Amino acid sequence: MKNKAFTLIELLAVIVILGILATIAVPTIVGLIDNSKEDSLESQIKTVTDAAERWGTDNWRKLPETSCDIDIEFLKKEGYLESSKDVIDPTTGETMTGCVRVSYDKDNNQYNYSYEKTCSVKCN
Repeated sequence: MKNKAFTLIELLAVIVILGILATIAVPTIVGLIDNSKEDSLESQIKTVTDAAERWGTDNWRKLPETSCDIDIEFLKKEGYLESSKDVIDPTTGETMTGCVRVSYDKDNNQYNYSYEKTCSVKCN
């Protein structure tokens, strides 16, 4: 009667091969997840910035010729962001609580919008 079981060396070889594959695959997968979170954060920032631009277009008379900030909660209250949804920072999983800084460029006669984590002078 023949024994059809694996030997200890064969089992160890399979475990070593799986370990090598895991050391190659895990960092790649973690890098893909991190890149995905960063891309998602950029998308969230773009959404908030676009909402602030729409508010600025509708309320251009309220904008000063210096700079001011429009916070996320104000954009929700005014209906420029969906109020039932929180704007989540995918890198931390927490609610985003920043502002969009609106600054006037006299040379080009236009307003520029950029996301900031802290707010200073409010536009409203």
